[in-house]
Formats: sequence, structure tokens, C-alpha cells
Amino acid sequence: MKRSVEMEKKREEERVKKAEMARLKAERARAYEEPEWAKVDGEVEDDVAEEEEEEGVRKNELYCVACGKKFKSDKQWKNHEQSKKHKDKVAELREAFGEEDQDNDDDDEDDNNDNGGEDADGFVPADEVEKLKEQFEGVEIQTEEKGDE
Repeated sequence: MKRSVEMEKKREEERVKKAEMARLKAERARAYEEPEWAKVDGEVEDDVAEEEEEEGVRKNELYCVACGKKFKSDKQWKNHEQSKKHKDKVAELREAFGEEDQDNDDDDEDDNNDNGGEDADGFVPADEVEKLKEQFEGVEIQTEEKGDE
């Protein structure tokens, strides 16, 4: 009997302790003030500024369509423009576009009312496709590998 009374007293004391601990914990939570270094306002502004800066860097990237390369500075771009590989690629493109323009001018004179070789549905006839194949024969298209650059 004494044991059960003692056990009951211990349980009651434990309940009181738990209630007191919960009350103290709630008080601390209400009174908690976030330290200045942990506040989000300053960090968010910094993050936004960083993201805007990165976007600005991406906008300032230069890209050579002829060679399929990206450049991050004007100096790199100017150096690339002076390179032999770039000049060769540009010459190839000019030649290809020059021939294409001449062929298009000839076709326009021959077919003034012909919608540029297309039929009513907007499709190009097979012989036109063959002409295009012949025009671009020997032209190589290089793809750029995407990496961490």
C-alpha cells in the first residue's frame, strides 16, 4: 500500500515537473529574439544581388555563331576574331551564303509567282530538297559540348 502511494506521489511529481518544463519552454519560445546575424533580411538582399550579378555576367557573354564558342570578355572575343580558324569559318559561311543568295535571286526571277518553290500546303517539292542538299554538300556543322564553362 505504501509503495502504491509512493508511486502515485512520484507520478504526480513527474506530471508537475513536465507541466512546469512545458510552461518554461513556451515562455522561452515567446521571449526568443532571433540574433541579428541569423535574420533573413540581409541575406535575402545579398542573394538577390548575387543572382542579378550572375544574370548580368550571362548577358555579357559573347558568342561566335560561326565557330560555336562562348567568350566571357571582350579581350577573348577580339583575340578569337583575329584567329585563323575563325577567319576560315567566316569565309566558308560567307561563301555558302553568297552562293545561296545568288541561287535565290535566280529562282526569284524564274519563278515570280511560284511562292518560292512551295506548293499550296507550304511543302517544298522533292527536286527543291535535292537542290538544297547539293548546295550544302561538304558543309560541316560542329556542335559545342556543354560543360561547366
